[in-house]
Amino acid sequence: MTELKRVAAAECGDYLPENVQRAVDAVLDSLGGIQSIVPRNAKVFVKVNLVREMSPDKCGTTHPEVVVALCNRLLTVTDSVTVGDSCAGLYTKGMLGAVYSKCGMTQVEQRTAARLNQNFNTVTAQIDGVALSQCELTDAFMSADVVINVGKLKTHTFAGYTGAVKNLFGLIPGLVKVEMHSRFPDLPDFCNLLCDLERYAHGKIVLNVIDAVWGMDGEGPTNGTPKFIGQIIASADAYAADAVAVSLFCNDPLSMPVLQTAVKRGYIQADLSDVDFDFAAWRRCFISDFKAVQTVSSGFFDDRSPLIRKLAKKLLTQKVHPDSTCRGCGKCARHCPAQAIKIVRGKAKVNQSKCIRCYCCQELCPFNAVRLKKSLAYVIARRISGKKVKSDAPKK
Repeated sequence: MTELKRVAAAECGDYLPENVQRAVDAVLDSLGGIQSIVPRNAKVFVKVNLVREMSPDKCGTTHPEVVVALCNRLLTVTDSVTVGDSCAGLYTKGMLGAVYSKCGMTQVEQRTAARLNQNFNTVTAQIDGVALSQCELTDAFMSADVVINVGKLKTHTFAGYTGAVKNLFGLIPGLVKVEMHSRFPDLPDFCNLLCDLERYAHGKIVLNVIDAVWGMDGEGPTNGTPKFIGQIIASADAYAADAVAVSLFCNDPLSMPVLQTAVKRGYIQADLSDVDFDFAAWRRCFISDFKAVQTVSSGFFDDRSPLIRKLAKKLLTQKVHPDSTCRGCGKCARHCPAQAIKIVRGKAKVNQSKCIRCYCCQELCPFNAVRLKKSLAYVIARRISGKKVKSDAPKK
């Protein structure tokens, strides 16, 4: 008999401390209480989403109020709670210090007995997955007894969506992420990488929480638009949590590439029959005007030849184009896995023939100067692959 994956959700109308605490307490209680989730005196690592230096009001990172509320409860069972992430860029004390400050995470240390991670060592882990055999991971994760994975509900221009599973990409330290994008430029391979990470980590991850009070739609995960959603979602299972979160804006949550891959690998049922959640009642929370990312199905070209897949990637994916607001800071060029960007006369210039369409430049640009342009072939492929360009409206 298939074990059911329980998911809990609680409404939360804003980030006022008392309201967030109430919602966090509600999902924890629904899952059995913090005492049943975290062993007493365990060394806990709270893995948040701090993709880059962004203030909480931009809605691109885990809100500090959610982390404070979780830490308040964690500290009732243990006095060893560390909060952190490996953002894009250097994995150093100086880099993360600036990110902690800008993202509001310093509030966690100021208001609780939890501590921000200052361990920037890495460990080579034997993954033995479908895409990964081994990979460098942060020692903050590796040395913890248990992990709380706290993602943010956002669109993602490459993967379609980021929440619980995609947040685990942050277990890979700093610039090693650039290497991973270079090694796995195709979406199906990248999704297998994410599932490999989740399978390696899931035995240590006792809870996945998605901050969906305010999320991001449009060109996420950093350059989209803040979107009120009003929910906190939690589950011991990352795929189940993501399926529930995606159901807030998409009629078919398993259309998301990472969840498609999870179905193929047997981690979640194609009909979601193994998810213990009232999806019918959840329909009342559906956000019909959510601007979803337009991705071609990860499995659309699986049975084509390598040549066809290469041509399809070139013709059918959105191209990146820095616009006139580019200030030539060079961050995109320094972090481009394919080294396809140069700064020419104070502006970023993209070599489209070298670009692997990972969209790291769009994700990391501090000035929101990178735009994505669709081709006619892209729109046609979207229709053939069975996806609508706009987010689905709820069925009557």
